[in-house]
Amino acid sequence: MKTLQEIEKLTAGDLQRIGADESISVPADLQVRLPRQQTTLRGWSIAAAAAILIGLGWWGLDRALQPKDTFDDPYLAYAAVEQALSRVSGGVHNAAAKVSESEAMIDKVNYWK
Repeated sequence: MKTLQEIEKLTAGDLQRIGADESISVPADLQVRLPRQQTTLRGWSIAAAAAILIGLGWWGLDRALQPKDTFDDPYLAYAAVEQALSRVSGGVHNAAAKVSESEAMIDKVNYWK
């Protein structure tokens, strides 16, 4: 009997020659000892259900990311955009003020180095 290292060193031609050799006896109960694994209906059902759930999730995400038209009056829409942009502008101004405060503190520290 060959060791694992010897079997790993065999080439494809060697394995084909060994497989074609009819002098090697095959045990009669080989099918009993090594049952074939069969794909069951349950496995396919689980895979199909997972695919459907992923598809529905993707479809729902796509619908959720589409913008919705919520204004009939263009003047109200413009006012809402103006309000949103003023909020963003206020946040940018606050951040800029904090950065300038930090720069002043850094300048003081660098002066004493």
